[in-house]
Amino acid sequence: MADYQADVIIVGGGIVGCATAYHLTRAGADVLLLERDGIGSGASGRAGGGVRQSARVSEEIPLAKASVALFPGLSDELGIDIEYIQAGNLRLAESADYRRPMQVDVARQQSHGLDVSWLEVADVVEIVPALRWQNIVGASFCAEDGHCNPFRLVTGFFNKAAQGGARVLLNCEVQNIVQTDSGQALVETPSHTARAPVVILAAGFGSQALCYQIGYDLPLANVRYESMITEPLPPLFQQMFGVASSDLFFRQTSNGGVHFGGGILEETGQEDIRTTSDNLQMAVAHISQLVTDLERAKLLRTWGGLDPSTPDGMPIIDYLNESVLLASGFCGHGLATGPIVGHHLAQWVLEGTRPAALAAFNRDRFDGWLQTKWTPSGSFAAVLATEDTQIAGSGVPGEGIPFMTPPPYEDSDETSGQRKLAINPQMCTGCRMCEVACSIKHEQAATQVQLRIQVVYPSDDFFLPIVCIHCEEMHCLKACTHEAMEINEQGVVSVIRENCTSCMECIFVCPTGGITHSPAKAAVVKCDLCDGDPACVRYCPTQAITFRHIDTPAYEKLATLMTDYLPAREAR
Repeated sequence: MADYQADVIIVGGGIVGCATAYHLTRAGADVLLLERDGIGSGASGRAGGGVRQSARVSEEIPLAKASVALFPGLSDELGIDIEYIQAGNLRLAESADYRRPMQVDVARQQSHGLDVSWLEVADVVEIVPALRWQNIVGASFCAEDGHCNPFRLVTGFFNKAAQGGARVLLNCEVQNIVQTDSGQALVETPSHTARAPVVILAAGFGSQALCYQIGYDLPLANVRYESMITEPLPPLFQQMFGVASSDLFFRQTSNGGVHFGGGILEETGQEDIRTTSDNLQMAVAHISQLVTDLERAKLLRTWGGLDPSTPDGMPIIDYLNESVLLASGFCGHGLATGPIVGHHLAQWVLEGTRPAALAAFNRDRFDGWLQTKWTPSGSFAAVLATEDTQIAGSGVPGEGIPFMTPPPYEDSDETSGQRKLAINPQMCTGCRMCEVACSIKHEQAATQVQLRIQVVYPSDDFFLPIVCIHCEEMHCLKACTHEAMEINEQGVVSVIRENCTSCMECIFVCPTGGITHSPAKAAVVKCDLCDGDPACVRYCPTQAITFRHIDTPAYEKLATLMTDYLPAREAR
């Protein structure tokens, strides 16, 4: 078995690992990089290519701004054309429901010094004539954002690191990292051992399992995403695009292909990089509604990837013990921030002091803020701690609507009684991802019609998901005189659409506002709990919605909250 010694061992050959190796070798450090597959084979090489500072968590904006400032000079610095285009990022809004929350978010970003603005639909189409103006209502726009070729970016940093003397072992899977009495870390692989005072763990998908193996059960969840690219097309646009109502992104590459991705992003504990027909079809249908004539293009390739994420949308960059420095959980932002993160990680290792730019990403920020129920399998189960919860929209812990405290849930292992959807408004950020999940689950289209769940905005500092909580009284069932409702296998009232006459008596008697009417279907739309696996719960990034056993007082509290804010829903 081969044995290695180095100043720094880097686990992971993605953008963060390669950029860090580059900066360390420039400073004269002896670097050993271990990658279990090939360079850029993980999330970095499979990324969407966006290089943006807009639409980020407030604490991450300074880091993103510093990183974006590096990109115009990276092709020359790295000696490879990374195909960087700085033509701006447009985050499209497809529904009037998104106008106000997006404008509020634009103001937030502006307060952090970003040059971002809200554009009405006429201004959006003037910038990008290829968009179907009928299907958008506006967009946020940051002119300083752009996109690049992910694989070329990672390759550029890797080549420079190798030229600088970094040693590289590919197809080399790390099995364990052991802290030794000498103060060094011992890294074990099937064929090698390696020792160094510092190990930088930037292994993407693999970081979670290694953290757990060395004794750290951190809130990292691996999320699967899917992408595809079309045949080369004539120039359509230069900008990078996102869509407020979903995780759809798209851009046109240097060779003319339109690279896009979308669908429900599934959390997984397995190494799952497959693509699924449902998600691909949904993404194709969605982008075809936004870009003129794109439905005629041929798809050349599809692929999936895994992206480690955290509950608050920011990475964890911190020492786990004396020797292991973790950099993971970039939530899809690693490609854009990787160049500056690599610089700061190298600085931290060489100087021994945490750079101020990385202070917000310490692992201890979850202590007291999250009551973690994370498991080594990647189960995404966590609830915010009552006393330290940040009120949605307020930006200040402990401030907000005073009576809104999380309901006292029973133990999650309880098996008696009926399971219901429970909503904690303190944890809702107004992101509306629950609506997206609902529309995809039931309509296979990212639309804001016929939804069984909706997010209301009583104020810019308070958001509230409205959903049927399936009351014990079953007011809707009792009010229906047309045999259009029944109790399904889940023990909840469901709608028999073909029997519904749209009399809406059930809506009038509902105390929570959790039933809506769909003119398109001429029927009542009611939550059916998705056969016991609610999509809104699976896709809520903050776990504001849970599906579990709740006690009677908590149940009554939820009903009261919804009833109090029902007028706001009607006035929206």
